[in-house]
Amino acid sequence: MNEFVQQVLNGLAIGSVYALVAVGYTLVFGVLRFINFAHGSVLTFAAYVSLFSVLVFKVPFPFAFGASLVLSGLFSIMIERQAYRPLRARGAPNLNLLITSIGVSLLVENAIIVFYSADFFVFPRVLPSGTVSLLGLATAPPIDLLLTAVAVFLMSALYMFVNFSKMGVAIQALAHDRDAAALMGININLTIAYTFFIAGVMASSAGVLIGIKFNVNPYLGGLFGVKSFAAAVVGGIGSIPGSYFGGYLIGLLETMGAGYVSSNYKDAIAFVLLVLILLFKPSGLLGRGIQEKV
Repeated sequence: MNEFVQQVLNGLAIGSVYALVAVGYTLVFGVLRFINFAHGSVLTFAAYVSLFSVLVFKVPFPFAFGASLVLSGLFSIMIERQAYRPLRARGAPNLNLLITSIGVSLLVENAIIVFYSADFFVFPRVLPSGTVSLLGLATAPPIDLLLTAVAVFLMSALYMFVNFSKMGVAIQALAHDRDAAALMGININLTIAYTFFIAGVMASSAGVLIGIKFNVNPYLGGLFGVKSFAAAVVGGIGSIPGSYFGGYLIGLLETMGAGYVSSNYKDAIAFVLLVLILLFKPSGLLGRGIQEKV
């Protein structure tokens, strides 16, 4: 029983990372109908910003964490403004946007390698060492508890923002029908910029915390970004609750598979589940099929 509870806690921690990044994919897909594969590079950018703020500028971690969220959100807006908006203005197909996003991701990754290094860095100790006992059933390091708490807080904040703020309603309207939203006076470019900022903040929070849990390197957003994309598709790309559900589902299945089967198959679980979902329920577990009008 204790081992099962332990695996559940581990799965919730890593699932929080997938859920936070997956919701960014969903938000951008909802308003632009393309997969932003540069989203993982925002995760990497945030980890480096936070690391250097602590190491070089000696900024206390809470301030470094907050600065990384804001700067990463702005970095996400810059990617949209410089790479995607000119293509949209020319009426380029979504395939062009997708290919451009892959190029941006590779550019960011290689820029870090060229201008800094490809080394792996370990965060200085910013949280208490050891583990916390949870009712004697399991133990968890403070970083896992912080990951889960931050994910729950940001998910709750996103729910409130999307459903009860003027900009949140504008994002929903844009995701539903861009032309109708424009006719109703919604500023399309501003709404898209807000969407990218929010997506960047969600990914950056995961990037900083996963950097503390493991390490910081130029490839950090690669595997985590792809797994989070798989989580978004499994849950239902375009559905915010689906992204959360897919992230936690993959996190739990990974830890259960590693704990009860073999850790050698841990990274394959997300992609096996992705293939099964695409075969039997392409819209995702909580997603809805979109009917195209001809």
